[in-house]
Amino acid sequence: MKILHVTDTYAPTVGGIEVLVHGLAARQAAAGHQVTVLTRTAGLTGRDTNGVRVVRDVHARRTLASESDTVHSHVSAISPLALRTAEFAATQEIPVVATVHSMWTGTWPLYRATATVRGWTDLPIQWAAVSEAASDPLRRALAGRSVLVLPNAVDTALWAPASAHPAADGTRTAHGSPGLAAETAPALVPREGGKGGPVTIVSVMRMTGRKRPLPLVSALRRMRAGLPADVDVRAVLVGDGHQLGEVRRRISRWGMQDWVEAPGALEHHEIRALYERADVFAAPATLESFGIAALEARAAGLAVVARAGTGVADFVSDGVEGLLAGSDAQMATQLGQLCTDHALRTRIKRYNAAVAPAYDWSDVLWRTAYAYEAAAQLAAGAHHTVVQGALDLARSRRDRYPAIAAREIEGDPA
Repeated sequence: MKILHVTDTYAPTVGGIEVLVHGLAARQAAAGHQVTVLTRTAGLTGRDTNGVRVVRDVHARRTLASESDTVHSHVSAISPLALRTAEFAATQEIPVVATVHSMWTGTWPLYRATATVRGWTDLPIQWAAVSEAASDPLRRALAGRSVLVLPNAVDTALWAPASAHPAADGTRTAHGSPGLAAETAPALVPREGGKGGPVTIVSVMRMTGRKRPLPLVSALRRMRAGLPADVDVRAVLVGDGHQLGEVRRRISRWGMQDWVEAPGALEHHEIRALYERADVFAAPATLESFGIAALEARAAGLAVVARAGTGVADFVSDGVEGLLAGSDAQMATQLGQLCTDHALRTRIKRYNAAVAPAYDWSDVLWRTAYAYEAAAQLAAGAHHTVVQGALDLARSRRDRYPAIAAREIEGDPA
């Protein structure tokens, strides 16, 4: 199959869409597809180390779309290239999947007006969103059109905790489901904070306003003020961005530098090493459509504290894989609870170490294959309603992907 991924932003820019498109395209290429990425982000062109062709000439969009069997557009808040290419391909009866990677929560009426003007609800486009939280405003914007949930993915084996040793009769269980009692998890034993070291809280994010690193610093300050003096806590805030300087200034101004550090950006292997010594992951963003960093931490066995109503809730159930907060104040309370409640922290960590989340590439690749089939049916004029439950029909496609998903994709996207 000739697959064209269209994304307005791509490497060398770093973000959720860029990581997802790179990983998906590379694994599709490894499965034998001819894969091209079209973007308007400047950078290297040609085939990358994974065999994916990268084109950065926006004027080539119609030619590339016409040569493709499927067009997969990746949409954020503002994505003119992705949307215009999707519109063009749909008018040419080329199967199109348009995945929305952002939260349209407060702006869906604007997108609904745009959809009416641009005719999105009349075009044979299979729409998708990366989480349940992101899908609801998209459905509103599209006046009830079918929307699939097509989540992001991580290599769960790559992120699995090396320090988690199975019991004599236990192995790491694949694909946990929300609501499964943590007590049912196999007895894996991760490193536990408070025994020979501090309880370590980690957050990995872009240091930008949308990700809310400054409210997290405030929440940590509030948390520390409510903890007994003898509770040993460490926090590491990883990431780069224009707010990093202010994060560091507030840590210093509030006298938190003895237990909070902001080292800047780290490589993946450095983050995995940090997770081996950590206990809790904090995700403070309120407009998080999915949360790849939180999923990586969940796969690494950390207890996750995140804001409720975000995409993180798709793989973190309150009290099972972590805790979900309705406010910054509640997040501070929950972080403190995990620092002091050894039994709760250990139970969540053991469950997360024992049960892999259902967001491995071997899961998401067959979901994507199904979305492409649904798009092909729409392009052929079969305007039936496609529902999430029908994904079961494509489960047989999973068999071709596990070996591909297990290999670590080489290098960064071109």
